[in-house]
Amino acid sequence: MCLIAGFLTGFRNRLVVAAVLLVTSLCRVAGAAEPGEPPLSRQEQQVVDWLDQRESEMVELLETLTNINSGTLNKAGIDAITGIFSRELAGLGFSIGTLPGEVIEMPHCPGSNLSIDVADHLLATRAGSGTRVLLMGHMDTVFPPDSPFQEFSLDGGIMHGPGVFDMKGGLVVMLYALKALQEFELLEGRALTVLLNSDEEVGSLSSRKYLEEQARVNDYGLVFEGSVNNNQIRQRKGLGQARFVVHGRASHAGAAHQEGRSAIRELAYKIIEMEAMTDYESGLTVNVGLMSGGEARNTVAPCAEAYVDLRYPLPGQGIAARQQFESIASTLYSVPADSEEVTTDVWVNLHRPPKIPTPESDQLLYRTVAIGALLGEQIGIADSGGGTDGSLTQAAGLPTLDSLGLIGDGGHSPREQADVDSFVQVTGRAAILIHRLLEDR
Repeated sequence: MCLIAGFLTGFRNRLVVAAVLLVTSLCRVAGAAEPGEPPLSRQEQQVVDWLDQRESEMVELLETLTNINSGTLNKAGIDAITGIFSRELAGLGFSIGTLPGEVIEMPHCPGSNLSIDVADHLLATRAGSGTRVLLMGHMDTVFPPDSPFQEFSLDGGIMHGPGVFDMKGGLVVMLYALKALQEFELLEGRALTVLLNSDEEVGSLSSRKYLEEQARVNDYGLVFEGSVNNNQIRQRKGLGQARFVVHGRASHAGAAHQEGRSAIRELAYKIIEMEAMTDYESGLTVNVGLMSGGEARNTVAPCAEAYVDLRYPLPGQGIAARQQFESIASTLYSVPADSEEVTTDVWVNLHRPPKIPTPESDQLLYRTVAIGALLGEQIGIADSGGGTDGSLTQAAGLPTLDSLGLIGDGGHSPREQADVDSFVQVTGRAAILIHRLLEDR
């Protein structure tokens, strides 16, 4: 029945969708009612007790990380974060390496180069036998060095700052889960890989190939993105991005207006067409998030550009949307169709496939919920329109869980926050999950 629910999700009929939601909820109840995890072993209880004494250490490390700006374009800041985790992971017996970043080029108007110079990524490995577990996270944030939101602060039990939730807090959770397991010699002889990338916030355009490579040689994937309301995410939409650059012809806005060809005007028509692609019933959304153009108030604009976000539940919708973007780019709206005076460059990247649940990923999810119950947690299950690197690894065949970080909210905004009390809670859960996966229990 659960497989039927997953298949029917693609249908648009509202009655069918309602039935799907009912069947899905029944599936989830059935999954939660399956035999739970065995009680904590003596060693696992020691791990939990050890972590219970480390909350202040974890908060202190998160403060250090948060106060280092690591916006995606700030390579020096990301390198500083890489250095901290390289030292910490080396101290836990990992072999440390880096994977080269690259410059991602996009079309742009003169003077507004939007190329992204991606910092190197961190790869740490422990050789061993048995189940192979891949731990993932990202070191970059959405906040550039000139953002007013720069520093860590603590207000009662709430931490504020760029990355406390998305996802420097999750990196601390991952690290201390490993520290706890190492403390009680539970990592000995086990195969573990840690991949921390530096470009997740711009779509993992450089690191995607490395994530997919690791997905093919591991058995489970765990991503330490934050969790809203202590929910584990089961399913995610696919994500795409597009860049439109329209070239027109400059002219004096008063003396020779008729000789100009406004790139802004043409782009405006294209934006209307793109935004009209949004279909809430099918779950597809298009958002023109950034636009700019022109040279002066009294000059007909010779160039204009837009940066576009795409979200879609099903792979076929992404492919169709890309074709529609390309059609909009090639169509002229403000001048005759045979005119060569206005041209458009377009760049489209479907950078995250939808994360579609599988029996293996559902088993991993419900196992995590059961471990949480052993620790006194009540973990929810939800779907999300936001993307993570877990979508990439799951699409590459790796059962992946991607919301194992701190409990909080407000990501990508000055309201970003995370709960201090969740540190010990979620880190203990992650440590036990990693241990049991490595032991293949």
